[in-house]
Amino acid sequence: MRQSTSQKGPTGLLSSFLSTRLPPSGSGVQDIYRETTICYAYMCPYAYGCTEKTARAAQVLNRRCMRYQPEEMRVAPGLSDLSLDLLAQRREQGKPVGTATIELLDRLRPNGPMRKLPRPK
Repeated sequence: MRQSTSQKGPTGLLSSFLSTRLPPSGSGVQDIYRETTICYAYMCPYAYGCTEKTARAAQVLNRRCMRYQPEEMRVAPGLSDLSLDLLAQRREQGKPVGTATIELLDRLRPNGPMRKLPRPK
């Protein structure tokens, strides 16, 4: 059951507001004046918990990007899809991989990399 604001006190009330995510922007500021960043979800360790990720690189408002969120509002970083694919490729090539990495790859990438990576020249 929710506590009333008088029972929480000013510190509890402030922390309840700070722990909520921002809704989509309803600002009257034109798009050309908003700060944006280029999102490469394939390489981002926060992509699994991000609402803004796309299959291709895209412009995202800084305030909606997980990398620019305050530390207490971010999801815990994980391995990016790129790093998982590189580890899966390493295993396919027969190079040494640790047992913890093999367990992780068996769980997340049992059939190898998600997409074919260009061969190094």
